[in-house]
Amino acid sequence: MSRWLGRLTRAWWQWARNGAAITARTAEGRRFGALGARTHLAFPQGALTGIERIRIGAGCIINEHTVLSAGLPGAALGEGEPMIVMGDRCVLGRNSEILAMSSVVLGDDVWTSSRVTIVDHHHRHDLTDVPVAVQWPLPVRPVVIGSGTVISTGSVILAGAQIGENSIVASGAQVTAGVYPPNSVLAGVPARVIRTHTSVEADAV
Repeated sequence: MSRWLGRLTRAWWQWARNGAAITARTAEGRRFGALGARTHLAFPQGALTGIERIRIGAGCIINEHTVLSAGLPGAALGEGEPMIVMGDRCVLGRNSEILAMSSVVLGDDVWTSSRVTIVDHHHRHDLTDVPVAVQWPLPVRPVVIGSGTVISTGSVILAGAQIGENSIVASGAQVTAGVYPPNSVLAGVPARVIRTHTSVEADAV
């Protein structure tokens, strides 16, 4: 009996997950600034804030419990430039989050593992009579992650980071503001470039 109950529970959960995913065809999906064909946000979704300022390309997979937050929670953003942009065929791992007050841009084919945080701002902390959590986020600096980049488990991408295409961010790395060249391997806290790959043709010269 317990085996049949387990099978029934798993079948029901799979049915619920499929039915509760957000796609371009759902009412929630149509509220996004853009949501491409064959893109889905898996159920259960994480917090989704300011989705009218979020543009996601085609063929993307946003895994369970992923947070996408544009602007302050509860703020009415209205029309304007997108604050989170994802290209085609991107994958966000479980329990990841993108928090944008200005601009976070992911190129095509950017993949993250689980528990990755990408943020374009910091909380100021110089007002001694105001709790840090409610001090206005400063500074705000755009984040750009080049196409083809893979960001490994538990990494943090901070305000002002510009990561070149086809790079790898190692597990647990903390990428601070700066320009990082394409085809790089970034590791450490704070992250630094530990290797830059070159083409086979360049190596043969």
